[in-house]
Amino acid sequence: MQAIILAAGFGQRLAPVTEDLPKALVEVNGHPLLVNALNLLSEFDIDEVIIVVGHLREKIIQRIGTVYKGMRITYVDNPRYRETNNVYSFYLTKDYIRDDVIMLECDLFFDKPLLEKVVRGEGDCSILVSPYNRATMDGTVIRTDGDKAKALIIKKHQIKDFDYSGYMKTVNVYKFKKDFMLNHFLPAVSTYVQYESVNSYYELVLGSLIYYGNSDIRVVMIEEDAWAEIDNAEDLARAEKKFKR
Repeated sequence: MQAIILAAGFGQRLAPVTEDLPKALVEVNGHPLLVNALNLLSEFDIDEVIIVVGHLREKIIQRIGTVYKGMRITYVDNPRYRETNNVYSFYLTKDYIRDDVIMLECDLFFDKPLLEKVVRGEGDCSILVSPYNRATMDGTVIRTDGDKAKALIIKKHQIKDFDYSGYMKTVNVYKFKKDFMLNHFLPAVSTYVQYESVNSYYELVLGSLIYYGNSDIRVVMIEEDAWAEIDNAEDLARAEKKFKR
């Protein structure tokens, strides 16, 4: 199994910290986000981690190296990280994928049970989700029916008075089976990047596949206390309190 970590972005909302430090190396109680993720990934059957880098890429490469706890580390450079978004970073991994994939974004802090949950996901695509908490969360949400994903709505499409009933928050951690990745998701992402936009989100493409209903796309539930997304200083303070060790 392979893993992909998207770590190219600047982390504007964490500035000025991220002016001199890549967002992936921001620390929660002394533990860098990326190091925490790699330590936990190393406890599973993962032989390669593909890290998409951009902002201050040299600091990530210097800190992590090319082998980490037995996992081969492959770096994919996104030189356009200031003018593109995560759909383009993900698109750049297309020539490296050869197996089932765990994909996550670099701004997450979590413990081992989170990965245990998603690794056991049985869908062709398994999306980790939590109950939506409007006080502490924003971003992409998914309407569900049991464990089936029925609709995915990114933040900018959540119009005023949007009804969040029946929606779950995406954790930005996924498991993709090889066939789904190579024959469904990657071709759709490639088409989107080539003909629509590089400054957009892979979630939009995934949402279109959910809409068409031809793939086995499921959600895997985990409680809010098991993870934290670090977008700004308030998120960081909340995560340090939640994961105080």
